Amino acid sequence: MTTLRDARLRRDLDNVVTQVNHLLSTVGEEGSQSLQGLRGRVAEAASVLRDKMSSLDTDLRGNARYAARVTDGYVRENPWRVVGVGAAIGLLIGYLASRR
Repeated sequence: MTTLRDARLRRDLDNVVTQVNHLLSTVGEEGSQSLQGLRGRVAEAASVLRDKMSSLDTDLRGNARYAARVTDGYVRENPWRVVGVGAAIGLLIGYLASRR
């Protein structure tokens, strides 16, 4: 689920950057010298945004892999404890759902 949300966020940000670049190229063709400076600053900001998003994506994937490894190790070392906790959570959710 998190991966789907991350993919949507990345796609939306890519769309914004693409639209800004298109707008800037249109303005750049028609604009004055001050608009050219603005275009350069916005293009630089878009580049920085892409770099940061790439770095964030890499960090998120690394953290997710680490969390999966740690969870897998814990479950393998304590299978009955995990089953007990899962059953307790299921009973609690069932009890709360039946009260409504």
